[in-house]
Amino acid sequence: MKKLIYFLLIILAFSCQNAPKKIEQKEVEKHEKDYWRHLSYLIQIKNDVAKEHWNAFSKKDLFQPIVYYTFDGTFSVNPNKHILNIARHDKLKPFKGFSVIKLAETYTDTTNLNFSTSYTDDDSSALFYQENVLFFQSFDLTKKLIGVTDLQDWSIMVIHELFHGYQRKIPQFKAYCTQLDIPGGPNEFLGRYHKDLKWYKESVYKENELLKSIWIDDADVVVNLKKYDSLRTMRIDRIKDDYGIDIREVEDYEILMEGHARYFESLCKRHLAKNKPSTTMLNEEDFDFIGNIYQEYSVKKDKGLYDLYNDRYYYQLGYNISMILEKFLPNYKETIYTEHNSFNPYLKELKAHKNGYK
Repeated sequence: MKKLIYFLLIILAFSCQNAPKKIEQKEVEKHEKDYWRHLSYLIQIKNDVAKEHWNAFSKKDLFQPIVYYTFDGTFSVNPNKHILNIARHDKLKPFKGFSVIKLAETYTDTTNLNFSTSYTDDDSSALFYQENVLFFQSFDLTKKLIGVTDLQDWSIMVIHELFHGYQRKIPQFKAYCTQLDIPGGPNEFLGRYHKDLKWYKESVYKENELLKSIWIDDADVVVNLKKYDSLRTMRIDRIKDDYGIDIREVEDYEILMEGHARYFESLCKRHLAKNKPSTTMLNEEDFDFIGNIYQEYSVKKDKGLYDLYNDRYYYQLGYNISMILEKFLPNYKETIYTEHNSFNPYLKELKAHKNGYK
């Protein structure tokens, strides 16, 4: 009898030791569902699309630290040592295995739009010192600031930034882009010419129309790419002659970075036109914000992706090049970012095709 009682006491003690772990896990799951459910939803979409079209992008939920602005304060998910060292914060329950901290009130911002990827080698007081950090806002805050009311629409905005995180995490490409100097940022370094110079804007428009015609209208690839390259080279050379500035490398970089992230947006939209991502992580109240707006989506009708409408023209040039490569040289995915830092080698390969493409 004594042996039986002793045995039962051991089992009870063992159960008590393990009970807190189970409760803690349930608390984490509840915490994720209550607060991080929208982020979980967009990561689900990101991974579903990446597994089908860009597998390396599905290998991690997050590739870099993020700063997440909400009405309840600003958080960092997957913070690095630098962020932990310089920012006052409170440690919270993890999200998908990533550590989470709530930053001090000085980082709270509910009035400005913050969707960007930032990096600096110079300012050690910045959160994004020596590592790219992704900044974006919660669905509720984005809805207030710019009127985005659909959860899938917001998800794609964030996924654009997450793709930048993936791009800049690839060692070969990170080494390249961190040494690239863009004085004043791309809006100033490139966008001001588009804004101020009529001839520059006219040339960019013609260049973009040539690229569009290849994948939308089935125009000859070789002929149109040669015309595009000629116009672009004349534009870049004229800036160099008039202002003493060579914009080619920076423009190549922005065409790839922004155009390619926009291309992944289009993959997401096309995926959502045919599939419904899991919503198990959402609450019932969220379903009112999923309008299935991409149900009848047609990539050739999405002018917002391929037509010029502001001075950040490199988004459209890069997106249209991405669509051309998808159609005529899909194996470029195997070497982009690891062997090449721009689209140029692939366009050169297409232009060299003697018989052209139809």
